[in-house]
Amino acid sequence: MHIRKISAREMEMLPTEDQVLEYEKKGWFVGNFLLPEEIIDKAIKGAKDFYNGLRDYDFSEFTGIANDDLDDTVVIRNNEFVTLQKRELQALGFHQLISATAAKLARTDEIRLFADSLINKCPANAKKEGAVGWHSDKAYWPTCTSQNMVTAWIPLQDVTMDMGPLLYIDQSNQWKDEKELKSFYSFNNQDLSLFENYLSKNKSNHIKSPMVLRKGQVSFHNCNTIHASYPNVSNTNRMALAMHFQDKSNEYQKAFKDNGDLIVIGYDQICEKDSDGNPNYSDKKLFPKIFKF
Repeated sequence: MHIRKISAREMEMLPTEDQVLEYEKKGWFVGNFLLPEEIIDKAIKGAKDFYNGLRDYDFSEFTGIANDDLDDTVVIRNNEFVTLQKRELQALGFHQLISATAAKLARTDEIRLFADSLINKCPANAKKEGAVGWHSDKAYWPTCTSQNMVTAWIPLQDVTMDMGPLLYIDQSNQWKDEKELKSFYSFNNQDLSLFENYLSKNKSNHIKSPMVLRKGQVSFHNCNTIHASYPNVSNTNRMALAMHFQDKSNEYQKAFKDNGDLIVIGYDQICEKDSDGNPNYSDKKLFPKIFKF
């Protein structure tokens, strides 16, 4: 894959050292740039084409990854590795300003894809479903050695409070060693109050920051930052592309469940293996290098 060198003008839009330090403290950051409306509009068309079954690139192995079918009764649709299937979504997800910002925040000179998710959150149904439960990304990636992986959240329209924006807990990236928190983590948990009650009792000074963003803005968070989102109670779909990035140092490590069983995450099932038979997180097809300073 050809990696375009970032321009001097784009370099000026990257986070400053003070902003990186603030990100490391707070756990999230909103980019200094505004993506061109044209690239977002093309991505919206690409997403619609994707939902209608159109593909530009061959991607045929879906074992262990999210690959939801179009279903009008489902409030949240999640499809992974869409940037490896649709040209317009790749152009957005691999945008140099996004990957370069991630590299700055992770203090790395190289960024590889780890995964992506196209998430379409429809207006809530009668059961008020449509929440994304409290979790950190790293809790789902115990097989990764890095604590500096970055996720970019790219909404494909203006996001207002009633649309259920991404919601960060400030400085929660610093709670990564508090094991009792992990019992609350679940992407699919519709009851956000359980964890919020725990926070009220145990971390009464915590701050929640909603990502109410303009179309073209992008938020970034550390892999240990705890986040969630409430149901979309507007009358408009809320579509976003989440890009999960590896820093240069990230490698596979064996991780085990409490009962001693080896943990195998979904991506381990479809990536190539190294000479020892372990997942290769530098697999050029599944985890391509998309940025280098």
